[in-house]
Amino acid sequence: MFSSDYKIEKLLELELRIVNKHLPIQRIPIEELLKMEFPCVKLRDGTLHTFKKAELEKLRTYLSDEEAKKLLLPIIIILRPDIGEGAAIIEDSIAAHVVAKILDIRNTEINKLVLYRPHVAYLRRFFDTIFQFAISINLSEEEPQVSFSE
Repeated sequence: MFSSDYKIEKLLELELRIVNKHLPIQRIPIEELLKMEFPCVKLRDGTLHTFKKAELEKLRTYLSDEEAKKLLLPIIIILRPDIGEGAAIIEDSIAAHVVAKILDIRNTEINKLVLYRPHVAYLRRFFDTIFQFAISINLSEEEPQVSFSE
């Protein structure tokens, strides 16, 4: 009826949903988070992810007023072992642009940003609550899409 490859793919898809249950239901613009007394977002597993106010304020210094209205937090870093050991991607173009500024990467025409372990370590050191990690792998020839919904 179904090929074994199809079954494996579906099982892996289910497993990835489980390991990514810590992702937010909805991301919130930094501009709104800065107005909250206790900035946080609700996660798919029902818990809250809280942001350190000092990290939000520091991140805000890298943003224009327009970017502050559009940058959704937390920034999702997608771990992609299929593209290289320690490789990760930021697919959100606004987040990619801001992270490139933080890391002093001079390419301003980016829609996605590939990161490696040293980049991620640097970001976690100064902006630990700003980022969350998703796990994704590509089993097909197409570029994988990470879904944040159930």
